[in-house]
Amino acid sequence: MKTLSKIRAGFKKRVTILFIPHGKKSPFKVTVSLMAMCVFMLSWTVVTVWSGYIAGRHIDYAATKADNKIMKFRFFFLANRLEKIESMFEQTQRHDEKIRRLLSLNTKKSIIEEGFGQNFGEGGPAPVNTNILMSILSGKPVNLKYSELSRQTDILCKKHKFMEQSYDEIITHIDKQKSIFMATPCGWPCDGRITSVYGFRMHPIYLVRDFHSGLDIANKLHTPVFCTANGRVVYSGWQSGYGNIVVVDHGHNYRTVYGHLSKKLVKTGSYVSRGQIIAKMGNTGSSTGSHLHYEVYFKGRAVNPKRYLTDYFFAKTERNDNA
Repeated sequence: MKTLSKIRAGFKKRVTILFIPHGKKSPFKVTVSLMAMCVFMLSWTVVTVWSGYIAGRHIDYAATKADNKIMKFRFFFLANRLEKIESMFEQTQRHDEKIRRLLSLNTKKSIIEEGFGQNFGEGGPAPVNTNILMSILSGKPVNLKYSELSRQTDILCKKHKFMEQSYDEIITHIDKQKSIFMATPCGWPCDGRITSVYGFRMHPIYLVRDFHSGLDIANKLHTPVFCTANGRVVYSGWQSGYGNIVVVDHGHNYRTVYGHLSKKLVKTGSYVSRGQIIAKMGNTGSSTGSHLHYEVYFKGRAVNPKRYLTDYFFAKTERNDNA
């Protein structure tokens, strides 16, 4: 009790504050109790702290509001970019389909049909584009949802993945077709005129009816003989009836045979290309004059070489470039 009494007595003490102004004005003093002085100081401190807190909150609110406006603008810009990218993907898809039609690359479950036809629909604006349009027409601020942008981005990523797979499939198909084309006999193996066709005939030496498994192309001795497709020489030597002979395996079930040669210019195991000179025309083996006996085999069976005597002038130009 004595302690409380002393504290109360201390707060009741008077405090005089003397103010001395500059100039000719007389000093004046203010006398207040110590209690009033403490209450004033505490109130001043509380008001100062609260004002600082309110000002800080206002600054944070203004900064946050500005950041939100910037973020909305960025979302709007991103949405437009995504829309443009989606349009580019759709255009690429149409080009992909045209290329597939040109290449006759039709499969029952192609990447295009399953990837774009079923999973992604057939076009039209995305929800984010619709929301942007409605906001613009209503005059309200653009309200974009991150989930919509994220969803559209995921769809574009999936489209990109399927387009890569489709591109790889097309490139693989083109490479395969190119390989088949380069392995398919094309053009004349030499200059000259056909003296004996593919099929049954009367043998010019043995005078019996037999099956002629190739074409005879006659010309002067040592006329250059060209390979009609890329491949590997599997035999270069002498064969009864054929004389000097070169056999080339082109892959994809194709082989060509060049017989009655006067000179072989390639060895067994060497790789040759279309238009390359591989031999000279001759009169070796069962032959009545200088000519080339030319055979084409497909899947192990002799076929009519005449169907492969295409692009004669192209093949001739190509041969001259390689000569």
